[in-house]
Amino acid sequence: EWLALRPAVFVFNHQSGADPFLMCALLRRDFVGIAKAEIRKNPVLRPAFAFADTAFVDRGDRAQSVAALAPAIATLRRGLAILIAPEGTRSSNYAVGPFKKGGFWIAMAARVPIVPIVVHNARDVLPKGGWLMRAATVRVSVLAPIETRAWSPADLDARVADVRERFVAALATSTS
Repeated sequence: EWLALRPAVFVFNHQSGADPFLMCALLRRDFVGIAKAEIRKNPVLRPAFAFADTAFVDRGDRAQSVAALAPAIATLRRGLAILIAPEGTRSSNYAVGPFKKGGFWIAMAARVPIVPIVVHNARDVLPKGGWLMRAATVRVSVLAPIETRAWSPADLDARVADVRERFVAALATSTS
């Protein structure tokens, strides 16, 4: 079953500030998240993310971002999973944004599968810019794991585009 798949890189579309809570409830154990460095300035979220051994990435510093992702391979080799939102940020119109390659590079380098998690309507819980969570029904689609053993740096852009299209297709068939 996909939930027991470790090591793996779990990628999810980022719709809401509630997403980290949803992902923790879904994955439950044996994973480390990757989050933007700005979270360290948030006095409410900083302790929770630090406790969870989150890796922080400065999205404005490419060299630092690549260096921060390198320990993720060691995390995978310890048998844990990585959780990352490849869009990097929530979009204001909730369309799937462009995917950054970091999580895919990690999966390819560690030769572990990618598990796409498509979150439908999490914005109903906490829209971008919102401060209060609301009761709502959120649907999650876990797509088939994608093997990365045959991937290479030369085809990474095409592979990332293919995974992104799977998210777009899954969201297009959403009932919400």
